[in-house]
Amino acid sequence: MNRSSRPKPVPGGTPGRRPALGAAILSLALLGGAATDQAPGEVRLELGADRTAVTVGDPITLTVRLTHPRGARLLPFNPERFIGDLTLLERTNLPPRSLPDGRVEETWTMRVAVYRPGAVTVPAFEAGYADASGKEAKATSPPITLRVDSVLSPGETHPADIKKQVEMPERRLWPFVLAGILLAGALAWFWLRRRRRRPAEAAAAPAVPPRPPHEVAYAELERLLSSGWLEAGRIKEFYGELAEIIRRYVEGRFGVDTFERTTTEILEALRLARLPVKATSLASEFFGVCDLVKFAKYRPRAEESRATVALAYKIIDETRPAAPAPPLEAASAAAAGGVSR
Repeated sequence: MNRSSRPKPVPGGTPGRRPALGAAILSLALLGGAATDQAPGEVRLELGADRTAVTVGDPITLTVRLTHPRGARLLPFNPERFIGDLTLLERTNLPPRSLPDGRVEETWTMRVAVYRPGAVTVPAFEAGYADASGKEAKATSPPITLRVDSVLSPGETHPADIKKQVEMPERRLWPFVLAGILLAGALAWFWLRRRRRRPAEAAAAPAVPPRPPHEVAYAELERLLSSGWLEAGRIKEFYGELAEIIRRYVEGRFGVDTFERTTTEILEALRLARLPVKATSLASEFFGVCDLVKFAKYRPRAEESRATVALAYKIIDETRPAAPAPPLEAASAAAAGGVSR
């Protein structure tokens, strides 16, 4: 290689290295400055107010922000004890928020009010913490001065008197009462007029007389016999319903209360009702057989069950009202009576 082709030495150092070294030093300086601005190990306490000029009694919102490194050991902090002469209206604790530089920001908002005019100073807030060496330190916020104006106009020393209560004119009620009476009268007249124009309603049909007790009992016995309980071996249920049919018949026919009465009590009531002796004897025999099946677990044979059913029919036949005589027979009997005279 010829000497003329060699690069000439740069005064003060190696060729091309000095500019690169300068750029590196500048970058480090910028990073160091950025790190100083963020101060990741710093504990900072900030206090702000949404307004500093208010009237007596107006609410003011104070915002307290405590920024600290994650994991820092903080001492108990209660912002309420720093508000001085302010009156606390409401306090809200917001959840901690993580910042981009890794620190944590805790925020409190307090609504306060001042009830005396003049300049009021919100004192500095202090938050204690322990640094990396364990030494306790404090983060302090700057105080805030509030200007509180009076609600009185210039020259006034006392609040204005309360205005007299507005008197509402009394509304007369008698026109409304009279209008209501007239309206009610008109409605009554209209209803009566329409009712008179309607054709007379047909006479109500006579009420259907109730079925005689013996007819009801006959129908219930037929329904019980067609139930198939005897064929299915449901002896106790069959005798229980059979006894209830006769109980209802006796109650309807003679007016004897049989509800929750024993057989002895029912027979005594029938005797007092002057039931014929034969009918009383049949009822005693019938209820005695039913009580054996219901309470003594007696299982009668088929012919005994048929005999009990026949006994029930016989009680009804012996005590039912006599059928009225046909008109022809009644006329013949009356004629015969007249001839005999």
